[in-house]
Amino acid sequence: MNLSEDYHVHSTFNDHSASDLTIENVVKQAGNLNLVTIAFTEHVRTSSTWIGEYLQEIATISKKAAIRIIAGFEAKILADGSIDCPDFYAENYFIVASFHTLYHKKDIWLNALEKVIQNPSVDVIGHIAPEPSFQLEAAEVEKLGALICEHDKVVEINAKYHRPPAHWIKTFVQEGVKMHLGSDAHRLNEVGMFSNVMDLISLVKKRRI
Repeated sequence: MNLSEDYHVHSTFNDHSASDLTIENVVKQAGNLNLVTIAFTEHVRTSSTWIGEYLQEIATISKKAAIRIIAGFEAKILADGSIDCPDFYAENYFIVASFHTLYHKKDIWLNALEKVIQNPSVDVIGHIAPEPSFQLEAAEVEKLGALICEHDKVVEINAKYHRPPAHWIKTFVQEGVKMHLGSDAHRLNEVGMFSNVMDLISLVKKRRI
């Protein structure tokens, strides 16, 4: 839970980020904020054609950067529990797996999430929360926490969506789940900004004292 680390940042390699959110500008902004680590986690699909250019640009800028830069992807969790990312990149780069589709049925959602947690290529579970149409029972959250720990995944405290829910965090802390911070920045002024989740950060710290 280090405020100088941001493990979920986007760039202009997607079609809905701000036009000035270039990799170079993000790194400069991170330096201005005295961040020590940033992870680029661009939205990826199996059909994405820009991956090589994206990774090359990160590699080039990383050579000159004074901060630690991680090259990675945010991969969509599919209904069958797979992730929408080419296997080579899933296996060799930092992967945040997140839901970006509403499945409307808790059993489908839970099955998909459990399979993703067991996927050795996935590093982080991003902006996790139940869908609006259902909630999880306390025992189900405990089960997820235990599974996350068993497979050594990290749960992201996501500033954009203010997730996970506070009562999930309490359970995850009790289960010993690892957590870190992600701004989910799509604009330059969102990089490293965690003011929206200070209550969740405080909850993690209080529970771990």
